[in-house]
Amino acid sequence: MAPLQYCIAYRRLVNVASVIFRPKHEAILTYLRLDPDTVQLEEGFTRDMRGIGHLGTGDLEVRLVSAADLEKAAPLIRQAFEAA
Repeated sequence: MAPLQYCIAYRRLVNVASVIFRPKHEAILTYLRLDPDTVQLEEGFTRDMRGIGHLGTGDLEVRLVSAADLEKAAPLIRQAFEAA
């Protein structure tokens, strides 16, 4: 874990995930180093960030608003860590 100025980066050999807390939007944004083409995107939950400037590492944004979202995101987070 590496706290940075705007986010917290999680590393294995390379940055795997970045977590940004957005209290104004009542959400936690997680950017994963996964190819968005390999994931079924769900509006309001996952988003393809290729070509969009953002803070953090990764091309897949996962928006966490509730504990249920965290459970739904667990396989994606695990997949990103295993790919690193």
